[in-house]
Amino acid sequence: MSNPDDLTRPERYTEHHHARVLRKRMDADRRRHGNCCICACRDTTLGIVHCRGQEERQKGACSWDKKQPVFRFDPNTLEKYRDAA
Repeated sequence: MSNPDDLTRPERYTEHHHARVLRKRMDADRRRHGNCCICACRDTTLGIVHCRGQEERQKGACSWDKKQPVFRFDPNTLEKYRDAA
């Protein structure tokens, strides 16, 4: 097995563990709030995450209704999950 980062076995385990925790947190938020919680076009009204300017589009409706704006991943959200880990 190749080791491109030259990590020891415990270090590799720790890296994989943190990646799994990050992924679990993101997946839990996506189940709860839909893709809107990690989208760059999101807005929040009364605690409900939805598309910016369109309150009726919630829980990832942008992936199937073919309207604008479409889903765009927000890299700042990934930093939020990393900071929490």
